[in-house]
Amino acid sequence: MRIDPRRLLDLLAVARHGSFSAAAEALNVSQPGLSQSIAQLEHGLGGVRLLERDRHGARLTGQGEALAFHARALEALLGRAKEQVRLGAAGIQGPLAIGVTPVTAASLVPQALAALLQATPQVAVSVVEGLDDELLGMLRARELDIVVCRLRGALEGLASALLTSAGWSLIVAPTHRLAARGKVALNELVGERWVLPASGSAFRRQMEMVFEAAGLPWPDAGISTNSIPAIKSIVMATGSVALMSPALASVECEAGRLCAVPLVEAAPLQPVGMVWRGDDEPSPIATRFMRLLREVAGAPAGPPS
Repeated sequence: MRIDPRRLLDLLAVARHGSFSAAAEALNVSQPGLSQSIAQLEHGLGGVRLLERDRHGARLTGQGEALAFHARALEALLGRAKEQVRLGAAGIQGPLAIGVTPVTAASLVPQALAALLQATPQVAVSVVEGLDDELLGMLRARELDIVVCRLRGALEGLASALLTSAGWSLIVAPTHRLAARGKVALNELVGERWVLPASGSAFRRQMEMVFEAAGLPWPDAGISTNSIPAIKSIVMATGSVALMSPALASVECEAGRLCAVPLVEAAPLQPVGMVWRGDDEPSPIATRFMRLLREVAGAPAGPPS
């Protein structure tokens, strides 16, 4: 069966506006014409009901929800195509949309962006920071080209490639009692003031597993944030401690504002990698940025896995 893309967008409009009348007004079409479009879409799908109608309006059925996902992806794809033509006419490459988690925003992506801008000054890039699951959803909906995040095994419909992996370090101010230590164990940190990653992130889940493996309770007293720069600033200002990859604090450590003390007897951090849609060929600018990410991370060149 062939689905008319225009009818998919009509379905999406009704779902967003909650009624045929409001959607028709937003689309500047007649309500009967919009109703006929949806009816033809349902008929073409073998009579599957996509919307439940009542006096309160219209809402998607389970089948309608599944189709609306593809409608949103289509809308995003058409919007990106229009933007690419507009930018190309102005001599600008792109757009390139990158998703980053708080962990990856602090090092890999900025370095790769610097290399991209040096080679391609006229480029339009957007960087969206969020939690892992949120960003992967945007990637599937074609709102992003690439996500740089912690790798957590196979992801349905998505491909990934390893960029880097590292162990944990204790991050402290230079004046902290543990700053001069060559290494430290987690059980030595009971009673310390903590700065912790916010709940809902892969970073937080990993750290929780480190505490569980050590047989220690999660610190109840502490400051939580999903911002890596905020974690580092709070550690510097309050004398608190934090755990992270030493690479994320390398600039501050080199400047003498923080110290990274290796954490022993702790499972390594989940590796960081790049993720993209497995059924798509990345755009030329996305492909270039992925190559630069590999170079910055020192990852092996070659086809993504």
